[in-house]
Amino acid sequence: MNRKNPLYDSIHSLLVFHEVVRQRSFSKAADELFISQPAVTKHIKSLEQKVGLGLIQRGGGGFSLTEAGKILYQSTQKISNHLRKIEGRLSKLQQKHHGLLRIGTTESYSRCLMPRLLSGFQVLYPSINIALDVGNSEDIEKSLMTYQNDLALIAVTGVSSRFESIPFLKEELVLITSPSHPLASQKRVPLKEIEKYPFIIRAKGSTTRKILLQAFTELGIRPSLMIEAGSSEFIKQWVSTGKGISIIVKRIAEEEARRGLIRRIPLEEKYFLEVVLLYLKGEKTNPAIKAFTRFIEERRKDWAA
Repeated sequence: MNRKNPLYDSIHSLLVFHEVVRQRSFSKAADELFISQPAVTKHIKSLEQKVGLGLIQRGGGGFSLTEAGKILYQSTQKISNHLRKIEGRLSKLQQKHHGLLRIGTTESYSRCLMPRLLSGFQVLYPSINIALDVGNSEDIEKSLMTYQNDLALIAVTGVSSRFESIPFLKEELVLITSPSHPLASQKRVPLKEIEKYPFIIRAKGSTTRKILLQAFTELGIRPSLMIEAGSSEFIKQWVSTGKGISIIVKRIAEEEARRGLIRRIPLEEKYFLEVVLLYLKGEKTNPAIKAFTRFIEERRKDWAA
């Protein structure tokens, strides 16, 4: 047959579907697969579009499969069983991926990215020990050049010719204020507006700081700098008490915004952080580095969802 089956290139989505049905929950499947719930939803919708039929019926707190979903689940059970057998045969090969992997990242990402990311990696490579180093982006980048770290997951404005890089996330910068701040009710805020209020900026070495200072220069903005802070946790705490405003990565302020401690407000001008995985050229021959880079490449689309 020459006609391509639309499911041939959907193995990942089929396995996500299998886990959703097995857990009878999108959120539990996301936790089990170490991906976000929106990523799980995206996989299921993509699968339904390719099949041309609905697979899962949700509503009223219930969970059930359509006829098409039942047929597909029977097949995914067989696929899952085959994969478990393959994993068993490959387990001995994975044993050669051992040793210590030193990874550097920022204080913010050590809290909101690395725990779930590293736990997912260690499920696949339990014999690789992880040492996590935390610092600002500039210091972590330098640590690669001095061989203090093997890999770095940080935001950058440019990549040195000494490094290989793998794009991981594109992070939006947003304004954060206390819920009672005059700007808190606005849907969007021009960057020029921050001149009117005390502003908290990240300390030297931060990529967020570099991007903002360049934007201030280009737009002729002179913010009323109240304080420089090396910790995003400190910044969020100060902002929540109404002591100033700041601009940080949207993801980093997610928990506090959900709890109503701060407001996240999009900027009229869009600014983003490019988060990448860095390592020195020539170092990918290290089995542990090779394993982690492959792990990142396979999962970055799910994390960006």
